[in-house]
Amino acid sequence: MESQQVGLAAKVAGFISELTFQDLPEKIVTDTKYRILDWVGCALAGIHTKPSQLAVAMAKANGGKEQALLLREGVKVPLAQAAWANGLTGHVVEFDDGHRQAIAHPGSVTVPVALALAECFGRSGKEFIAAVVAGYEVLIRLGIAVNPSHYKVWHTTATCGTFAAASVASKLLNLDSRKTQMALGIAGTMSAGLQETFGTYAKPLNVGHACQSGIQAALLAEQEFTGPEDIIQGKKGFIAATSSDREVTFLERIQDKEYMSDMAFYKMYSSCGHTHSPLDAVLAIMDEHEIAAENIKAVEVATYLISVELTAELKNGSEDEAKFSLPYCIACALLFHKVTLNEFAADKLQSRLITELAQKVRVIEDPEATKAFPKRFAKVTITLQNGQIIEKQVTAANDVPQYDRIEEKFMSLAMPGIDYSTALKVKEMILKMDELEDVSALLWHLQ
Repeated sequence: MESQQVGLAAKVAGFISELTFQDLPEKIVTDTKYRILDWVGCALAGIHTKPSQLAVAMAKANGGKEQALLLREGVKVPLAQAAWANGLTGHVVEFDDGHRQAIAHPGSVTVPVALALAECFGRSGKEFIAAVVAGYEVLIRLGIAVNPSHYKVWHTTATCGTFAAASVASKLLNLDSRKTQMALGIAGTMSAGLQETFGTYAKPLNVGHACQSGIQAALLAEQEFTGPEDIIQGKKGFIAATSSDREVTFLERIQDKEYMSDMAFYKMYSSCGHTHSPLDAVLAIMDEHEIAAENIKAVEVATYLISVELTAELKNGSEDEAKFSLPYCIACALLFHKVTLNEFAADKLQSRLITELAQKVRVIEDPEATKAFPKRFAKVTITLQNGQIIEKQVTAANDVPQYDRIEEKFMSLAMPGIDYSTALKVKEMILKMDELEDVSALLWHLQ
């Protein structure tokens, strides 16, 4: 009789291998297409960044079998190398979707893997969508299982993301349940990524590495390479090594067809997710009050400890640093009523107006918010020069999808990476992806 540990791994692998497009409710299909669109927009914006350019240059220099496209390079490289570089590129601008409880970015470790495999093996849009959903489900459920303690030092998108990438690859390689179980076992020992990288080029590198490792794990499993029966829940496995939490209920229920992929949130701010609740509060205040920057005496943000540890300092030495700086992001929100890619351009980073306002922002821990995490509580208090105090409290970030805004976001991110007419065509093809016989038709427009 199988142990509970082996049973859990087998259950997850069985879900991945048995999932079909026909199993998916219409709302999940629609939402997944928008998540694919969202990631592609982030990647098209990311190709202009230095981390992406360095990674792409290395992938091109390494050469190898021409299997999958490096986005907007017109060059194909081996599967894992393409997913590595494209995965890094899709995460670097910090605009990709995320999940609050899992504390991870599902799109960045599923879509680039699916693109590489689907292009190489001529998979259909329906197969593509099913594979992406499989990856989302594994990442979200595993992320919930190990968090919040895992996130004290680990980068969940990188660690749990390796399992998600292996899930997507296994699905598109048509691996059976047993080989998929081995792919997960191999992926688990390849998973890595630390929060010490945040604010550096190595953070998106973590994501690219997860994509690469997931593909390699699945390719090895396809060739009868073996791994642990249950590296997820084994005595010396992933959960035991990286977490003091043991909430495996959602993993246990993965075959119940109660999908969680549409519970991930879309980013409307191009900054660390731990800045979002305070930014929601600031922009709500700005909607209700006309506040001139020169009339602001002080701004206080009270929020949970992880947000304080990661984002409390004023940092504007680089785009990567500023995206992890609440004082900088809040100053931009107060001045421009938005926090998009434009607010992290070089001229903005060196703006005296932004810096002077950011210096008035103080970020402190609220112990009750810390207890409530991963709920994203924040309270913003703005004190004006005349003594007036304006407060706004947010108990959770706004995660209700607004698909028209996602389409607008895509168009704004896609250019100048591609021209307007091509962007429209790409958007149309993704939103009708379930009609594609071969996903390579989409990749043709992203050469």
